[in-house]
Amino acid sequence: MNQQFGGRIGKTLRESEPWWAPRREAPSGAPNVVVVLLDDLGFSDFGCYGSEIRTPNIDALAAGGLRFINYTTVPMCTPARAALMTGMNPHAVGCGWLTHNNPGYPGYQAGEIAADAPTMPELLRAQGYSTYAVGKWHNTADYNVAPSGARDAWPLQRGFDRFYGFMSAETNYFAPGQLIEGNEFVNVDDYPADYYCSDDWTDKAIGWLKDHQSASPQKPFFLYAAHNAPHVPLQAREEDIRRYAGAYRQGWDEIRRQRHARQVASGLIPPDWELSGRSPNIPAWDELDAGTQALYAHYMEVYAAMVDNIDQNVGRLTGFLREAGLLENTIVILTADNGASSIGGPQGAANIFEKRVSGVEPQGLAAQMMQAGKLGGPESYAAYPVGWGNASNTPFRFYKRTPMNGGIRVPYIVHWPRGIQDGGAVRSQWIHVTDTLPTLMQTAGIAYPESFRGQRTRGLNGLSFRDLISDPEKPSRRVRQHYELEGNRGYIRGQWKIVSLQPPGTQIDLDNWMLFDLDNDPTECVDVAGSHPSLVAELIAEFEADAEANYIYPLDNRDNRRVLAVPPFLEQEYATPRTFYAGASTVPTAVVSPLIADRDYVLECAFEYEPGQEGVLVAFGNTFGGLTVFVERGGLHLVYNGGQRQAELAATSLLTGLNRLVLTHQAMGDRLGLGTVSLNGLEQDATLDMTPTILRLTGEGLDVGCDRRLKVSVRYQGRGTFAFAGRIHGVRLSPGAQAPGSLANRPERVVQLD
Repeated sequence: MNQQFGGRIGKTLRESEPWWAPRREAPSGAPNVVVVLLDDLGFSDFGCYGSEIRTPNIDALAAGGLRFINYTTVPMCTPARAALMTGMNPHAVGCGWLTHNNPGYPGYQAGEIAADAPTMPELLRAQGYSTYAVGKWHNTADYNVAPSGARDAWPLQRGFDRFYGFMSAETNYFAPGQLIEGNEFVNVDDYPADYYCSDDWTDKAIGWLKDHQSASPQKPFFLYAAHNAPHVPLQAREEDIRRYAGAYRQGWDEIRRQRHARQVASGLIPPDWELSGRSPNIPAWDELDAGTQALYAHYMEVYAAMVDNIDQNVGRLTGFLREAGLLENTIVILTADNGASSIGGPQGAANIFEKRVSGVEPQGLAAQMMQAGKLGGPESYAAYPVGWGNASNTPFRFYKRTPMNGGIRVPYIVHWPRGIQDGGAVRSQWIHVTDTLPTLMQTAGIAYPESFRGQRTRGLNGLSFRDLISDPEKPSRRVRQHYELEGNRGYIRGQWKIVSLQPPGTQIDLDNWMLFDLDNDPTECVDVAGSHPSLVAELIAEFEADAEANYIYPLDNRDNRRVLAVPPFLEQEYATPRTFYAGASTVPTAVVSPLIADRDYVLECAFEYEPGQEGVLVAFGNTFGGLTVFVERGGLHLVYNGGQRQAELAATSLLTGLNRLVLTHQAMGDRLGLGTVSLNGLEQDATLDMTPTILRLTGEGLDVGCDRRLKVSVRYQGRGTFAFAGRIHGVRLSPGAQAPGSLANRPERVVQLD
């Protein structure tokens, strides 16, 4: 027994005294908690923060609650989520960067939160709350998002009773590549025609809350609704996009001016918050030709539609809370993980997944997709031009990934009818992402434990702002905070802020600090470092002390080399052949990608064929890139999808009975790939152009005997999974040498010395 028995045990019931261990119950009157987290959303993207985007439901929360205008976060998703969940600085809990990389340093543990840092759901559950999460969970190492991966950092193991969503940076909104419910992958062959994941997350959340109220109406709950919108890919429902047709013809310069004017006129920000100039590499809108303007405006129409859809879903969720009589004592916090993104570059992208790797996109592709009505739909993987990111972050400069205000200043709304007396007010006091957890704990009457699950905790970095919720005159308790992301550093103490920016892939300059006076220049327009050298030195020394205490060093601003590098404990695994079987779930991308990433490999498939049988033998990837081998009309077909181009081998006749296919892929360098095919021991004369080679699969892994969800080839579009009717003995994938000069699968120890 884990607990000493408090009764008395005799030989009979009459001689005994029963005893029941006390149940975990939340403090009387403890509020429900709903945290709605959006992804890559700018400071000005809600109507109540100055936007033209229709967000009536979010605006209603603000009208009945509080808006904070000096809230800061961490400028990227995984670290920001770790800070929100733990109340601790992200590097201190091993989450200094994303889940794609483990370089072997304490502050960078592939995004997995340290075990001695209890999370919001763990702490609330221990005090009698039910805990639910939907949407994006981005704090599990990529290599652990696999059927046999360690589940220590999966949502259920970090405190949630129920989880439904995905566990990666991004996914297709119309067809998520890898849904997870609880501790299991969800097998989805095809999604309904009207599927959209933001709606799905909300459907699931409302369903769970209905279950909760039916079973335990007196028990408080914590719901974490972590929407991936409006993160790339920019994809929205057609009807939502149509609502914004023509809304952005005036361009980003005028939209910024209008948003700033509304912010000032509404009293959201003081008049002395100057509208900063355009950030670097953004052309003036009026300098663009009409065709380019139309294309760029459409990107923003899609983005606006995504934000609009989130508002609709917030309305559905709060509508249920109201109907169920729960809204009065539910704290709703609505915010974003970081500011709007610049990933699309000056021109934007129709397929940002490929452009992130190659840096280029075929000229005219985006315009062609827009004319065809596909840009912003499931067949695109869009990102808007950086000019729109600048508009989203109005009145600030710069973006996600930087500690400039455009990267760390986002909306923060608190709604709690029972605890807020001045609904609609604006709070200008400074609060930080790590302050959310201690605030919620104090509000619920919960003390932070000295130990948790047998481990001593390290204490909180966050500071409760509970008093600010009820008293607008209370000063901020926060006076200092450091920031770091991809070598970009920042530090705020009082009115002063230092910033050092490091372009990706360049030699790090440890001494290029800027200084901003936030009291007199809140939008960071003027660098005054030259006028205050001693102050800069003082602030740098304080940053350095924080950096040492929180495991910020070593700085790492590597380019794609960082994502593609392999830690030593995975080197052998990524060189080991695998056999895959029909009747199994989709093999996750984390398993398949390293085996084919810009390297030689041999793919073998043995299968039984009878005349008339058709279907896919093996497929990896999806619409945006991959390979499919299928049987149709008595012939064997191979199609390589290079993203914007497809190559196909002429059909080869099959034998009745056993057939053996061998595809030998040669990676020749500069992402040139060539496939040679042998069928039943006979090498085919024709070769398959497999250029560009795949560095990472986009969202979907490998299927044997079918092609689930988004199809690699349009050849069998509309035929469901196109499951093979015969027997497949297995598919063997044997990885070989990397291409000359390849960035993929290089040992982490070596890459760090580049």
